Amino acid sequence: MHSITQSAASQRISQLEKRLGVVLIDRSVRPLALTEAGQSFLRGCEGILDKYDKLAAEVALIKEDPVGTVRVAAIYSAGIDLLGQIVDRFHDEHQRINVEIQYTKPDDVYRLVKDGEADFGILAYPQSWRKLGIIPLREEIMAVVCSPRHPLAQLSEVTAEVLTAYNMVTFDTNLPVGKVLQRFLREHGSSPKIVSTFDNIDTIKNAVAVTDSISILPGRTVLQEARVGILSMVRLLPQMVRPMGVVYRRKHKSQGASFAPAVQQFVDYLLANAGPSSEAEREWIVGHEPSVV
Repeated sequence: MHSITQSAASQRISQLEKRLGVVLIDRSVRPLALTEAGQSFLRGCEGILDKYDKLAAEVALIKEDPVGTVRVAAIYSAGIDLLGQIVDRFHDEHQRINVEIQYTKPDDVYRLVKDGEADFGILAYPQSWRKLGIIPLREEIMAVVCSPRHPLAQLSEVTAEVLTAYNMVTFDTNLPVGKVLQRFLREHGSSPKIVSTFDNIDTIKNAVAVTDSISILPGRTVLQEARVGILSMVRLLPQMVRPMGVVYRRKHKSQGASFAPAVQQFVDYLLANAGPSSEAEREWIVGHEPSVV
């Protein structure tokens, strides 16, 4: 393993200990264990390796046009329309980079990234695990969504307490957004009647469009339906936002992300073009056409 014998490795460690003047490995126990100095040295080495990986990626980006395939795992409500547009524009500018997006459930996003089957993932309420880091992407304003025929559609804003009087279609509570929504409603004295729960945002939108139920959804995901009059959005008070983030697999224990040149190119493009748009969503929710989506 690593093309070095155990004897050679032991000799090099002994030479390193003499040079540093400390004991790195406790040889009195089985299996062998790092001393406190050894643990500190290991952390430092991991940091150096991480910096080296970042530097190598930055130098590689100096090339005019990296080549490669970028594999992205994303939840459905990350926006097939939004990401599709971004990928199309990105490909126009970087024709030698292919971007593949796999839409799936949150647990699968984490798994694909952790197992190295995706270069990074995009999901809501991202969690930092031991081997997964987070890059904040955007905060999406949540809005009350209903049919244009619904009484709430005539309002510009509504408080959470008022929603108690209505039926609601919402996310399954096994999804992060479903758990957060339930907690938000409880904390603000709201208890609408939950008539259905789903794990897919498009199913929720379809259910709201043909029934008298309401929902609370990311405003950005309803922009198209609101423009053509299929659904209406009402600003929710107090404001609630859904954080979106990029999750990536850490090569080392340090916090930094280190991507291949083609992946880094797309991550930078994604952050620049799909980053915070809260102002645009706020303008739409109060009845104004957004300048940026």
